Amino acid sequence: MEAILFSPLTIKNKTVPNRFTAQAMEGNDGGGGRPSERTLDRYRNLARGGWGLVISEALSVSETSLARVNGLILNRKNLDGFKRLVEIFKRENPQGLLLFQLTHSGERSGAFSERVSLGGGEGRILSNGEIEGIKDSFITTALLAEEAGADGIDFKMCHGYLGAEMLRPANIRGDKWGGSFENRSRLLREGLGAIKQGRRSENFILGSRLSMYEGIRGGCGTGGPDELIEDLGEMLDVVRLMDDLGMDYVNVSAGIPALTGAITRPTEPSKYLAYHHLRYTKTVKNLITRENRGLKVIGSAYSSYKAEAPAMMGEMLGKGYTDLCGFGRQIFADPLTPKKYRNGEAVNWCVLCSGCSRLMAAQLNDGCVVYNDYYKRVMKNSRTTPSAPPSLESLAPSAPLPPSAALP
Repeated sequence: MEAILFSPLTIKNKTVPNRFTAQAMEGNDGGGGRPSERTLDRYRNLARGGWGLVISEALSVSETSLARVNGLILNRKNLDGFKRLVEIFKRENPQGLLLFQLTHSGERSGAFSERVSLGGGEGRILSNGEIEGIKDSFITTALLAEEAGADGIDFKMCHGYLGAEMLRPANIRGDKWGGSFENRSRLLREGLGAIKQGRRSENFILGSRLSMYEGIRGGCGTGGPDELIEDLGEMLDVVRLMDDLGMDYVNVSAGIPALTGAITRPTEPSKYLAYHHLRYTKTVKNLITRENRGLKVIGSAYSSYKAEAPAMMGEMLGKGYTDLCGFGRQIFADPLTPKKYRNGEAVNWCVLCSGCSRLMAAQLNDGCVVYNDYYKRVMKNSRTTPSAPPSLESLAPSAPLPPSAALP
């Protein structure tokens, strides 16, 4: 099994040294949209952990519609901070690949921000021209990601954010951004086309994370605006479109954390919902294999299997049901997971307590409240001062933490 888990994989002429993928998990610890020292420590620790592929937390293409009060914004003003992040990561893990996930929060924007919608959801309805501007922001930000030194981007089309809103059958706008599948996929199609034309290197990796089924009426993975029952037909068409656009991978996910969170990140009582992720991943991989398409597949929700995760990875990889295996909450529980597992050391496995999810919902610095003393303090302090999210500075210890101190 170790031979499978630590075998290399080629994506766009770049080599992923193993099949462990660290998926996007927001730390909510930036400063003015820039990576803070705490942010940089998190990625330094992930690099030390030897993950084959690391996908950054969501980086906003907008300064006005953010999901997290201390979220990260990738723009020209903040570019040097992201260059430093890449430099730190590559110094610690020169073989690992680092992708930047790009997002616009849409109706999932926080109350401190401007909440906007395509129509039918919460927030001010975006105009045709505003959506065109958001598309341009995705293009500009993707090219900044390449300038920062990232190996590629993840064009976020999942978890209820604007990209997923766009794809839903419930998006019945009467303009060119809604109604037909062609219109609802326009943001991805036109955005990726322009990014491909503007990138400096053809080896700059392009992919997207999809929620195959959101669990809401008219959501992704249903057959129409008024349907609730799962129907993956159109989402498989999105996968075909991604391949036709020359994208390099699809990251298979499900649910909307803020609405149908048990689907996205099963807890201990709902842990068997993680089997749906395996089914979605296998379905996508079978399509790609059957139609001789080139997309690589990243599966999700492996944190749900705790200490059994490596065995589940081995089964899914060995049967050809996925190419890479993604962990979210586990990267908070133990950023050194791949290195420790390979060396036979004890791994701090996620216990599925949802403590990190509660910190995120409270707009606090986000991390593991079981194994990391800093986030234990954040959780404890939040119980006594719940009315307003404290800043990074107010939560910081009296002396700066050394890089290793953020380790569990």
